[in-house]
Amino acid sequence: MSVKVPNRFLGYAFCVGDLLIEADTSFDIKNADGAVKSTLGINVTPGVNANFLDLLDTKGRGLIKRSVVKLTGSNRVGPLMINVGHAAHEKELFGAFLAKLPADDEAIYIVLSRPARLGLKEQLDQERPTVEKKREFFQSLEDLFEQDPSAEDKVQVTVVDAGHGEELSRKQQSSIERLLKSVSYGGQAASQVGDDKFAVVHERSNDNASADAISQSISQSAGVEVKTATIDAAQAKLSEKDNMRALVFSLQQFTEDGEGFDIDSIDENCTALICETTERVAAFRKVLDEGAFTLVYQPIVDMRRGTTHHFEALTRFDLPPLMKSQWEMIRFAEDVGLIDDFDRAVINRAMRKIRDLMQQGGAPGIAVNVSGRSLSDPEFILDLISTLKGNLDLKNYLSIEITESARIHDLEALGEVVDEIRSVGFKVYLDDFGAGAAGFQYLKSMRVDAVKIDGSYIKDALTSREDRAFLRSIVTLCQDLGITTVGEWIETKEHAELLKEIGVDYGQGYYYGKPTNGLMAARKAAVG
Repeated sequence: MSVKVPNRFLGYAFCVGDLLIEADTSFDIKNADGAVKSTLGINVTPGVNANFLDLLDTKGRGLIKRSVVKLTGSNRVGPLMINVGHAAHEKELFGAFLAKLPADDEAIYIVLSRPARLGLKEQLDQERPTVEKKREFFQSLEDLFEQDPSAEDKVQVTVVDAGHGEELSRKQQSSIERLLKSVSYGGQAASQVGDDKFAVVHERSNDNASADAISQSISQSAGVEVKTATIDAAQAKLSEKDNMRALVFSLQQFTEDGEGFDIDSIDENCTALICETTERVAAFRKVLDEGAFTLVYQPIVDMRRGTTHHFEALTRFDLPPLMKSQWEMIRFAEDVGLIDDFDRAVINRAMRKIRDLMQQGGAPGIAVNVSGRSLSDPEFILDLISTLKGNLDLKNYLSIEITESARIHDLEALGEVVDEIRSVGFKVYLDDFGAGAAGFQYLKSMRVDAVKIDGSYIKDALTSREDRAFLRSIVTLCQDLGITTVGEWIETKEHAELLKEIGVDYGQGYYYGKPTNGLMAARKAAVG
Protein backbone atom coordinates (compact mmCIF):
# COMPACT_ATOMS: atom_id res chain seq x y z
CA MET A 1 0.00 0.00 0.00
CA SER A 2 1.52 3.31 -1.07
CA VAL A 3 1.84 6.26 1.26
CA LYS A 4 0.69 9.69 0.06
CA VAL A 5 3.57 12.11 0.22
CA PRO A 6 2.64 15.33 2.10
CA ASN A 7 2.73 18.50 0.01
CA ARG A 8 5.47 20.03 2.14
CA PHE A 9 7.73 17.08 1.34
CA LEU A 10 6.88 17.41 -2.35
CA GLY A 11 7.72 21.10 -2.19
CA TYR A 12 11.00 20.36 -0.43
CA ALA A 13 11.94 17.74 -3.01
CA PHE A 14 11.05 19.93 -5.97
CA CYS A 15 13.15 22.82 -4.68
CA VAL A 16 16.16 20.83 -5.84
CA GLY A 17 14.57 18.06 -7.91
CA ASP A 18 12.80 17.49 -11.20
CA LEU A 19 11.11 14.23 -10.23
CA LEU A 20 10.15 12.48 -6.99
CA ILE A 21 9.69 8.71 -7.18
CA GLU A 22 8.36 6.42 -4.47
CA ALA A 23 9.36 2.78 -4.99
CA ASP A 24 9.19 -0.41 -2.95
CA THR A 25 12.24 -2.47 -2.01
CA SER A 26 12.01 -4.29 -5.35
CA PHE A 27 12.22 -0.88 -7.07
CA ASP A 28 8.66 -1.14 -8.43
CA ILE A 29 7.41 2.46 -8.82
CA LYS A 30 4.38 3.24 -6.65
CA ASN A 31 4.17 7.00 -7.22
CA ALA A 32 5.97 9.51 -9.43
CA ASP A 33 5.50 13.28 -9.37
CA GLY A 34 7.32 15.90 -11.43
CA ALA A 35 7.51 17.72 -14.71
CA VAL A 36 9.86 15.22 -16.40
CA LYS A 37 7.74 12.14 -15.70
CA SER A 38 6.39 11.91 -19.23
CA THR A 39 9.70 13.05 -20.73
CA LEU A 40 11.41 10.00 -19.23
CA GLY A 41 8.59 7.67 -20.27
CA ILE A 42 7.45 6.92 -16.71
CA ASN A 43 3.82 5.79 -16.61
CA VAL A 44 2.42 4.61 -13.28
CA THR A 45 -0.66 2.52 -14.01
CA PRO A 46 -2.66 0.61 -11.36
CA GLY A 47 -1.91 -3.10 -11.59
CA VAL A 48 1.17 -2.56 -13.75
CA ASN A 49 4.56 -2.69 -12.03
CA ALA A 50 6.88 -0.19 -13.70
CA ASN A 51 10.34 -0.82 -12.29
CA PHE A 52 12.80 2.02 -11.74
CA LEU A 53 15.80 -0.17 -12.57
CA ASP A 54 14.37 -0.75 -16.05
CA LEU A 55 14.92 2.96 -16.72
CA LEU A 56 18.66 2.68 -16.10
CA ASP A 57 21.68 1.32 -17.92
CA THR A 58 23.78 -1.48 -16.42
CA LYS A 59 26.11 0.90 -14.62
CA GLY A 60 23.21 2.86 -13.12
CA ARG A 61 21.42 -0.28 -11.91
CA GLY A 62 24.52 -1.50 -10.13
CA LEU A 63 25.16 1.91 -8.55
CA ILE A 64 21.59 2.27 -7.27
CA LYS A 65 21.41 -1.25 -5.85
CA ARG A 66 24.72 -0.85 -4.03
CA SER A 67 23.69 2.53 -2.64
CA VAL A 68 20.25 1.50 -1.35
CA VAL A 69 21.93 -0.93 1.04
CA LYS A 70 23.47 2.06 2.84
CA LEU A 71 20.08 3.66 3.67
CA THR A 72 19.22 3.57 7.37
CA GLY A 73 16.11 5.76 7.59
CA SER A 74 18.09 8.66 9.00
CA ASN A 75 20.48 9.40 6.13
CA ARG A 76 20.46 10.01 2.41
CA VAL A 77 22.76 9.02 -0.43
CA GLY A 78 23.59 11.22 -3.39
CA PRO A 79 23.92 12.76 -5.77
CA LEU A 80 24.57 9.65 -7.86
CA MET A 81 25.08 10.52 -11.52
CA ILE A 82 22.92 8.09 -13.54
CA ASN A 83 21.37 7.98 -17.02
CA VAL A 84 17.57 7.63 -16.86
CA GLY A 85 14.97 6.97 -19.54
CA HIS A 86 12.54 4.43 -20.95
CA ALA A 87 13.78 2.08 -23.65
CA ALA A 88 11.81 4.06 -26.21
CA HIS A 89 13.33 7.35 -25.06
CA GLU A 90 16.86 8.70 -25.08
CA LYS A 91 18.39 8.41 -21.62
CA GLU A 92 19.20 11.65 -19.81
CA LEU A 93 21.84 12.36 -17.16
CA PHE A 94 20.44 13.08 -13.67
CA GLY A 95 21.76 13.42 -10.16
CA ALA A 96 19.83 10.99 -7.93
CA PHE A 97 19.27 11.32 -4.18
CA LEU A 98 18.02 8.26 -2.25
CA ALA A 99 16.38 8.06 1.17
CA LYS A 100 14.07 6.01 3.37
CA LEU A 101 11.78 7.42 6.05
CA PRO A 102 12.41 6.33 9.67
CA ALA A 103 8.91 4.89 10.07
CA ASP A 104 8.71 3.08 6.73
CA ASP A 105 11.51 0.71 5.77
CA GLU A 106 9.54 -0.68 2.81
CA ALA A 107 9.59 2.51 0.70
CA ILE A 108 12.51 4.06 -1.16
CA TYR A 109 12.29 7.72 -2.16
CA ILE A 110 14.27 8.87 -5.17
CA VAL A 111 14.70 12.49 -6.22
CA LEU A 112 16.09 13.11 -9.71
CA SER A 113 17.72 16.46 -10.44
CA ARG A 114 19.21 17.67 -13.70
CA PRO A 115 22.93 18.43 -13.30
CA ALA A 116 22.41 22.13 -14.04
CA ARG A 117 19.99 22.39 -11.09
CA LEU A 118 22.74 21.05 -8.85
CA GLY A 119 25.25 23.54 -10.20
CA LEU A 120 26.93 20.84 -12.27
CA LYS A 121 27.68 20.75 -15.98
CA GLU A 122 26.04 18.17 -18.19
CA GLN A 123 29.54 17.10 -19.18
CA LEU A 124 30.19 16.03 -15.58
CA ASP A 125 30.87 12.46 -16.68
CA GLN A 126 33.82 13.63 -18.77
CA GLU A 127 35.12 15.81 -15.94
CA ARG A 128 35.06 13.27 -13.13
CA PRO A 129 38.46 12.05 -11.91
CA THR A 130 39.75 9.17 -14.01
CA VAL A 131 40.14 6.92 -10.94
CA GLU A 132 36.42 7.28 -10.20
CA LYS A 133 35.38 6.60 -13.78
CA LYS A 134 37.70 3.61 -13.95
CA ARG A 135 36.24 2.15 -10.76
CA GLU A 136 32.68 2.59 -12.01
CA PHE A 137 33.53 1.08 -15.40
CA PHE A 138 35.04 -2.02 -13.81
CA GLN A 139 32.00 -2.38 -11.55
CA SER A 140 29.58 -1.98 -14.47
CA LEU A 141 31.58 -4.60 -16.37
CA GLU A 142 31.14 -7.07 -13.52
CA ASP A 143 27.44 -6.18 -13.20
CA LEU A 144 26.84 -6.72 -16.92
CA PHE A 145 28.00 -10.33 -16.95
CA GLU A 146 26.54 -11.12 -13.54
CA GLN A 147 23.08 -9.91 -14.54
CA ASP A 148 23.19 -11.29 -18.08
CA PRO A 149 25.46 -14.36 -18.43
CA SER A 150 24.47 -14.63 -22.10
CA ALA A 151 26.23 -11.31 -22.74
CA GLU A 152 29.53 -13.15 -23.16
CA ASP A 153 28.25 -14.49 -26.49
CA LYS A 154 27.31 -10.99 -27.66
CA VAL A 155 30.12 -8.66 -26.68
CA GLN A 156 33.83 -8.02 -26.70
CA VAL A 157 36.03 -5.73 -24.61
CA THR A 158 38.51 -3.53 -26.43
CA VAL A 159 41.26 -1.56 -24.71
CA VAL A 160 42.86 1.48 -26.30
CA ASP A 161 46.34 2.83 -25.58
CA ALA A 162 47.28 6.30 -26.80
CA GLY A 163 50.52 6.34 -24.84
CA HIS A 164 53.27 7.16 -27.28
CA GLY A 165 55.03 9.82 -25.23
CA GLU A 166 52.54 12.52 -26.22
CA GLU A 167 50.33 13.86 -23.43
CA LEU A 168 46.65 13.98 -24.35
CA SER A 169 44.77 17.24 -23.88
CA ARG A 170 41.47 17.30 -22.00
CA LYS A 171 39.71 17.89 -25.33
CA GLN A 172 41.36 14.83 -26.88
CA GLN A 173 40.51 12.67 -23.84
CA SER A 174 36.86 13.73 -24.00
CA SER A 175 36.74 13.21 -27.76
CA ILE A 176 38.07 9.65 -27.50
CA GLU A 177 35.71 8.78 -24.65
CA ARG A 178 32.67 10.15 -26.53
CA LEU A 179 33.61 8.23 -29.65
CA LEU A 180 33.99 4.96 -27.73
CA LYS A 181 30.66 5.46 -25.99
CA SER A 182 28.99 5.98 -29.36
CA VAL A 183 29.95 2.43 -30.43
CA SER A 184 29.59 0.83 -26.98
CA TYR A 185 27.07 -1.72 -25.76
CA GLY A 186 24.05 0.25 -24.53
CA GLY A 187 25.67 3.58 -25.38
CA GLN A 188 27.46 4.08 -22.06
CA ALA A 189 29.78 1.08 -21.69
CA ALA A 190 33.06 2.93 -22.28
CA SER A 191 35.39 4.95 -20.10
CA GLN A 192 38.77 6.56 -19.77
CA VAL A 193 40.71 4.29 -17.40
CA GLY A 194 44.05 6.07 -17.38
CA ASP A 195 45.65 9.30 -18.60
CA ASP A 196 46.11 7.77 -22.04
CA LYS A 197 44.15 4.52 -21.75
CA PHE A 198 40.51 3.68 -22.49
CA ALA A 199 38.21 0.66 -22.53
CA VAL A 200 34.94 -0.09 -24.29
CA VAL A 201 32.43 -2.95 -24.23
CA HIS A 202 30.81 -3.41 -27.64
CA GLU A 203 28.76 -5.89 -29.58
CA ARG A 204 30.72 -8.51 -31.47
CA SER A 205 28.78 -7.74 -34.65
CA ASN A 206 29.35 -3.97 -34.53
CA ASP A 207 31.70 -3.23 -37.44
CA ASN A 208 32.18 0.34 -36.19
CA ALA A 209 33.75 -1.08 -33.02
CA SER A 210 36.38 -3.24 -34.72
CA ALA A 211 39.97 -2.52 -33.76
CA ASP A 212 40.73 -0.95 -37.16
CA ALA A 213 37.54 1.14 -37.14
CA ILE A 214 38.22 2.47 -33.64
CA SER A 215 41.83 3.35 -34.48
CA GLN A 216 40.81 5.13 -37.66
CA SER A 217 37.96 7.06 -36.00
CA ILE A 218 40.16 8.24 -33.12
CA SER A 219 42.85 9.32 -35.56
CA GLN A 220 40.32 11.38 -37.52
CA SER A 221 38.41 12.90 -34.59
CA ALA A 222 41.19 13.45 -32.03
CA GLY A 223 44.29 13.46 -34.18
CA VAL A 224 45.84 10.69 -32.08
CA GLU A 225 47.39 7.41 -33.20
CA VAL A 226 46.43 4.55 -30.88
CA LYS A 227 47.00 0.85 -30.35
CA THR A 228 44.10 -1.48 -29.54
CA ALA A 229 43.59 -5.00 -28.21
CA THR A 230 40.30 -6.88 -28.19
CA ILE A 231 39.27 -9.47 -25.59
CA ASP A 232 36.66 -11.99 -26.67
CA ALA A 233 34.19 -12.41 -23.80
CA ALA A 234 33.13 -15.91 -24.83
CA GLN A 235 36.70 -17.17 -25.20
CA ALA A 236 37.58 -15.69 -21.80
CA LYS A 237 34.37 -17.15 -20.27
CA LEU A 238 33.54 -13.89 -18.54
CA SER A 239 30.20 -15.15 -17.24
CA GLU A 240 32.23 -17.12 -14.68
CA LYS A 241 32.84 -14.81 -11.75
CA ASP A 242 36.48 -15.72 -11.16
CA ASN A 243 37.25 -15.20 -14.86
CA MET A 244 35.66 -11.77 -14.61
CA ARG A 245 37.79 -11.01 -11.57
CA ALA A 246 40.81 -12.05 -13.61
CA LEU A 247 39.81 -9.74 -16.46
CA VAL A 248 39.33 -6.76 -14.14
CA PHE A 249 42.71 -7.51 -12.55
CA SER A 250 44.31 -7.62 -16.01
CA LEU A 251 42.67 -4.33 -17.00
CA GLN A 252 43.79 -2.76 -13.74
CA GLN A 253 47.35 -3.86 -14.43
CA PHE A 254 47.03 -2.46 -17.97
CA THR A 255 45.99 0.96 -16.63
CA GLU A 256 48.90 0.97 -14.17
CA ASP A 257 51.48 -0.20 -16.75
CA GLY A 258 51.94 -3.48 -14.89
CA GLU A 259 54.73 -5.71 -16.15
CA GLY A 260 53.45 -8.09 -18.81
CA PHE A 261 50.12 -6.26 -19.19
CA ASP A 262 51.00 -3.76 -21.91
CA ILE A 263 48.77 -3.42 -24.96
CA ASP A 264 50.90 -5.75 -27.09
CA SER A 265 50.88 -8.49 -24.43
CA ILE A 266 47.11 -8.25 -24.07
CA ASP A 267 46.68 -8.40 -27.84
CA GLU A 268 48.91 -11.46 -28.18
CA ASN A 269 48.36 -13.36 -24.93
CA CYS A 270 45.07 -12.14 -23.45
CA THR A 271 43.57 -15.59 -22.89
CA ALA A 272 46.78 -16.83 -21.28
CA LEU A 273 46.95 -13.78 -18.98
CA ILE A 274 43.37 -14.29 -17.82
CA CYS A 275 43.88 -18.04 -17.37
CA GLU A 276 47.01 -17.46 -15.26
CA THR A 277 45.20 -14.93 -13.08
CA THR A 278 42.22 -17.27 -12.75
CA GLU A 279 44.61 -19.98 -11.50
CA ARG A 280 45.91 -17.55 -8.87
CA VAL A 281 42.32 -16.75 -7.84
CA ALA A 282 41.63 -20.48 -7.48
CA ALA A 283 44.81 -20.89 -5.42
CA PHE A 284 43.75 -18.11 -3.08
CA ARG A 285 40.25 -19.56 -2.74
CA LYS A 286 41.81 -22.91 -1.83
CA VAL A 287 43.82 -21.21 0.93
CA LEU A 288 40.60 -19.75 2.33
CA ASP A 289 38.58 -22.96 1.96
CA GLU A 290 41.26 -25.02 3.70
CA GLY A 291 42.07 -22.35 6.27
CA ALA A 292 45.71 -22.57 5.16
CA PHE A 293 46.86 -19.53 7.08
CA THR A 294 47.86 -18.81 10.63
CA LEU A 295 47.66 -15.77 12.86
CA VAL A 296 50.71 -14.44 14.64
CA TYR A 297 50.54 -11.70 17.23
CA GLN A 298 52.75 -8.68 17.80
CA PRO A 299 52.50 -6.70 21.07
CA ILE A 300 51.36 -3.08 21.26
CA VAL A 301 53.02 -1.60 24.36
CA ASP A 302 52.06 1.28 26.66
CA MET A 303 55.19 3.40 26.29
CA ARG A 304 54.96 4.95 29.75
CA ARG A 305 54.07 1.87 31.76
CA GLY A 306 56.09 -0.57 29.68
CA THR A 307 53.20 -3.07 29.72
CA THR A 308 51.46 -4.80 26.83
CA HIS A 309 48.20 -3.08 25.96
CA HIS A 310 47.00 -5.41 23.20
CA PHE A 311 48.24 -7.41 20.21
CA GLU A 312 47.90 -6.99 16.47
CA ALA A 313 46.93 -10.16 14.62
CA LEU A 314 49.05 -10.65 11.49
CA THR A 315 48.51 -13.34 8.87
CA ARG A 316 51.00 -15.89 7.63
CA PHE A 317 50.04 -17.98 4.60
CA ASP A 318 51.06 -21.38 3.43
CA LEU A 319 51.97 -19.81 0.10
CA PRO A 320 50.77 -21.60 -3.04
CA PRO A 321 53.36 -21.95 -5.86
CA LEU A 322 51.86 -19.04 -7.80
CA MET A 323 52.45 -16.57 -4.95
CA LYS A 324 55.93 -15.27 -4.09
CA SER A 325 55.38 -13.45 -0.79
CA GLN A 326 52.92 -12.69 2.02
CA TRP A 327 52.63 -9.12 0.75
CA GLU A 328 51.87 -10.25 -2.80
CA MET A 329 49.15 -12.56 -1.49
CA ILE A 330 47.32 -9.74 0.30
CA ARG A 331 47.75 -7.27 -2.53
CA PHE A 332 46.44 -9.79 -5.05
CA ALA A 333 43.36 -10.40 -2.88
CA GLU A 334 42.83 -6.63 -2.85
CA ASP A 335 43.17 -6.30 -6.60
CA VAL A 336 40.85 -9.16 -7.57
CA GLY A 337 38.16 -8.35 -5.01
CA LEU A 338 38.65 -11.33 -2.69
CA ILE A 339 39.90 -9.39 0.31
CA ASP A 340 36.44 -9.24 1.90
CA ASP A 341 36.28 -13.05 2.07
CA PHE A 342 39.73 -13.11 3.62
CA ASP A 343 38.88 -10.39 6.15
CA ARG A 344 35.84 -12.40 7.26
CA ALA A 345 38.01 -15.47 7.77
CA VAL A 346 40.57 -13.52 9.85
CA ILE A 347 37.92 -11.92 12.06
CA ASN A 348 36.31 -15.29 12.76
CA ARG A 349 39.71 -16.88 13.47
CA ALA A 350 40.63 -14.09 15.92
CA MET A 351 37.29 -14.37 17.70
CA ARG A 352 37.78 -18.09 18.18
CA LYS A 353 41.27 -17.42 19.56
CA ILE A 354 39.94 -14.92 22.08
CA ARG A 355 37.21 -17.32 23.23
CA ASP A 356 39.71 -20.17 23.59
CA LEU A 357 41.93 -18.01 25.81
CA MET A 358 38.95 -16.80 27.84
CA GLN A 359 38.12 -20.41 28.64
CA GLN A 360 41.70 -20.91 29.77
CA GLY A 361 41.51 -18.06 32.24
CA GLY A 362 41.90 -14.77 30.37
CA ALA A 363 42.60 -13.16 27.02
CA PRO A 364 44.49 -10.08 25.85
CA GLY A 365 43.02 -7.57 23.42
CA ILE A 366 43.51 -8.33 19.73
CA ALA A 367 43.32 -5.91 16.80
CA VAL A 368 42.41 -7.42 13.42
CA ASN A 369 43.18 -5.80 10.10
CA VAL A 370 40.21 -5.02 7.84
CA SER A 371 40.83 -3.61 4.38
CA GLY A 372 39.38 -0.26 3.42
CA ARG A 373 38.13 -1.95 0.26
CA SER A 374 36.11 -4.43 2.34
CA LEU A 375 34.63 -1.53 4.31
CA SER A 376 33.47 -0.06 0.99
CA ASP A 377 31.39 -3.17 0.23
CA PRO A 378 27.77 -2.90 1.53
CA GLU A 379 27.42 -6.68 1.90
CA PHE A 380 30.61 -6.94 3.92
CA ILE A 381 29.54 -4.03 6.14
CA LEU A 382 26.18 -5.64 6.92
CA ASP A 383 27.89 -8.95 7.67
CA LEU A 384 30.53 -7.28 9.87
CA ILE A 385 28.01 -5.30 11.93
CA SER A 386 25.87 -8.42 12.34
CA THR A 387 28.93 -10.40 13.50
CA LEU A 388 29.94 -7.71 16.00
CA LYS A 389 26.42 -7.43 17.39
CA GLY A 390 26.37 -11.19 17.83
CA ASN A 391 29.61 -11.09 19.84
CA LEU A 392 29.12 -8.09 22.12
CA ASP A 393 30.87 -9.90 24.95
CA LEU A 394 34.12 -9.48 22.98
CA LYS A 395 33.93 -5.69 22.61
CA ASN A 396 36.65 -5.15 25.22
CA TYR A 397 38.92 -7.70 23.54
CA LEU A 398 38.52 -7.19 19.79
CA SER A 399 39.24 -4.01 17.83
CA ILE A 400 39.16 -3.23 14.11
CA GLU A 401 42.23 -1.81 12.37
CA ILE A 402 41.52 -0.21 8.97
CA THR A 403 44.26 -0.94 6.43
CA GLU A 404 44.65 0.08 2.79
CA SER A 405 42.77 3.28 3.55
CA ALA A 406 44.26 4.88 0.44
CA ARG A 407 41.88 2.70 -1.60
CA ILE A 408 38.82 4.25 0.02
CA HIS A 409 37.08 6.71 -2.27
CA ASP A 410 33.99 7.65 -0.24
CA LEU A 411 35.27 8.98 3.09
CA GLU A 412 31.81 10.11 4.19
CA ALA A 413 30.45 6.59 3.78
CA LEU A 414 33.45 5.14 5.62
CA GLY A 415 32.87 7.61 8.45
CA GLU A 416 29.33 6.26 8.81
CA VAL A 417 30.66 2.69 8.95
CA VAL A 418 33.21 3.63 11.62
CA ASP A 419 30.49 5.35 13.65
CA GLU A 420 28.35 2.22 13.49
CA ILE A 421 31.20 -0.06 14.56
CA ARG A 422 32.02 2.22 17.50
CA SER A 423 28.34 2.57 18.46
CA VAL A 424 28.21 -1.21 18.86
CA GLY A 425 31.09 -0.88 21.33
CA PHE A 426 34.18 -1.95 19.37
CA LYS A 427 37.23 0.29 18.96
CA VAL A 428 38.52 1.34 15.54
CA TYR A 429 42.16 2.06 14.64
CA LEU A 430 43.38 3.73 11.43
CA ASP A 431 46.58 2.13 10.10
CA ASP A 432 49.49 3.88 8.32
CA PHE A 433 48.35 7.38 9.22
CA GLY A 434 50.36 10.06 7.44
CA ALA A 435 51.10 7.92 4.37
CA GLY A 436 49.78 9.96 1.46
CA ALA A 437 48.44 13.46 1.12
CA ALA A 438 44.89 12.60 2.25
CA GLY A 439 45.83 11.46 5.76
CA PHE A 440 44.46 14.46 7.61
CA GLN A 441 41.28 14.36 5.51
CA TYR A 442 40.54 10.95 7.01
CA LEU A 443 40.46 12.38 10.52
CA LYS A 444 38.14 15.13 9.35
CA SER A 445 35.73 12.60 7.85
CA MET A 446 35.68 9.95 10.56
CA ARG A 447 36.04 9.56 14.29
CA VAL A 448 38.43 6.78 15.25
CA ASP A 449 39.79 5.69 18.63
CA ALA A 450 43.43 5.57 17.58
CA VAL A 451 45.78 6.07 14.64
CA LYS A 452 48.93 4.10 13.88
CA ILE A 453 51.57 6.51 12.63
CA ASP A 454 53.16 5.33 9.42
CA GLY A 455 56.52 3.74 10.19
CA SER A 456 58.31 5.71 7.48
CA TYR A 457 58.19 8.77 9.76
CA ILE A 458 59.64 6.82 12.65
CA LYS A 459 62.35 4.93 10.80
CA ASP A 460 64.47 8.05 10.18
CA ALA A 461 63.18 10.22 13.02
CA LEU A 462 66.47 9.99 14.94
CA THR A 463 68.38 11.65 12.11
CA SER A 464 65.72 13.64 10.23
CA ARG A 465 64.48 16.95 11.65
CA GLU A 466 61.66 16.96 9.09
CA ASP A 467 60.37 13.54 10.19
CA ARG A 468 60.48 14.62 13.85
CA ALA A 469 58.49 17.73 12.94
CA PHE A 470 55.87 15.60 11.16
CA LEU A 471 55.67 13.27 14.16
CA ARG A 472 55.11 16.15 16.57
CA SER A 473 52.41 17.68 14.37
CA ILE A 474 50.58 14.34 14.09
CA VAL A 475 50.76 13.75 17.86
CA THR A 476 49.58 17.29 18.66
CA LEU A 477 46.64 17.00 16.26
CA CYS A 478 45.59 13.65 17.71
CA GLN A 479 45.90 14.93 21.28
CA ASP A 480 43.65 17.89 20.40
CA LEU A 481 41.11 15.47 18.88
CA GLY A 482 41.31 13.01 21.78
CA ILE A 483 42.72 10.26 19.57
CA THR A 484 45.29 7.75 20.84
CA THR A 485 48.54 7.38 18.87
CA VAL A 486 50.53 4.22 18.13
CA GLY A 487 54.06 4.32 16.72
CA GLU A 488 55.16 1.54 14.35
CA TRP A 489 58.60 0.21 13.35
CA ILE A 490 60.19 0.87 16.75
CA GLU A 491 63.40 -1.15 16.58
CA THR A 492 65.74 0.43 19.14
CA LYS A 493 65.67 1.91 22.62
CA GLU A 494 66.55 5.29 21.07
CA HIS A 495 63.45 5.15 18.86
CA ALA A 496 61.32 4.29 21.90
CA GLU A 497 62.73 7.14 23.99
CA LEU A 498 62.21 9.66 21.19
CA LEU A 499 58.58 8.68 20.64
CA LYS A 500 57.92 8.71 24.37
CA GLU A 501 59.39 12.22 24.56
CA ILE A 502 57.26 13.42 21.62
CA GLY A 503 54.12 12.08 23.31
CA VAL A 504 53.22 8.93 21.37
CA ASP A 505 50.98 6.72 23.55
CA TYR A 506 51.74 3.18 22.39
CA GLY A 507 54.57 1.50 20.51
CA GLN A 508 54.96 -1.49 18.20
CA GLY A 509 58.08 -2.97 16.66
CA TYR A 510 60.88 -5.47 17.10
CA TYR A 511 62.19 -3.53 20.11
CA TYR A 512 59.07 -4.61 22.01
CA GLY A 513 58.64 -8.01 20.41
CA LYS A 514 58.39 -9.89 17.13
CA PRO A 515 55.16 -11.53 15.96
CA THR A 516 54.64 -14.89 17.70
CA ASN A 517 52.16 -17.75 17.66
CA GLY A 518 51.79 -17.97 21.41
CA LEU A 519 49.60 -15.70 23.50
CA MET A 520 49.41 -17.77 26.67
CA ALA A 521 52.13 -15.69 28.33
CA ALA A 522 50.10 -12.58 27.68
CA ARG A 523 46.86 -13.68 29.30
CA LYS A 524 47.36 -11.18 32.10
CA ALA A 525 48.13 -8.30 29.74
CA ALA A 526 46.25 -5.09 30.35
CA VAL A 527 43.15 -4.73 28.20
CA GLY A 528 41.92 -1.22 27.28
